[in-house]
Amino acid sequence: MKIEIKNQQKIAKLNLKILKKHIKKILKIVGISSKGLSFLFCDNNFIKKLNKKFFKKNYPTDVISFPLQDKLEPNYLGEVVVSVEEAIYASKKYKNNWQEEFLLYIVHGILHLLGFRDRTLKERKIMGREQNRIMGILTKKPLKI
Repeated sequence: MKIEIKNQQKIAKLNLKILKKHIKKILKIVGISSKGLSFLFCDNNFIKKLNKKFFKKNYPTDVISFPLQDKLEPNYLGEVVVSVEEAIYASKKYKNNWQEEFLLYIVHGILHLLGFRDRTLKERKIMGREQNRIMGILTKKPLKI
């Protein structure tokens, strides 16, 4: 399993070593511990540009997933881009811990790479149940990121 992480934001300090452990645990929970992934942690300005370029939406979002698995790279799932700034903003809005919100975005992005969708109410319920299951396992102990 190859996990690449690039942190290009300066909004919050992240412990990338601990994050990598959490990501490995998520991949083990969903049964794909042999797959490779890349993560990019950014701010709202950067993810807004991606959202506009790829989805024609001119606003920041929490997470964007780019599935990149193909015949040449069958063991590489893709890239997950997460806005740390959005996680902090949402945690204040919903009165959550920002680290848990951030980890939820990572889980959400991985699930998108596995084929989960959230366009319809039915899809959101299915994805929400899986997110809750994974987060329940991950948050049995207080998170450190």
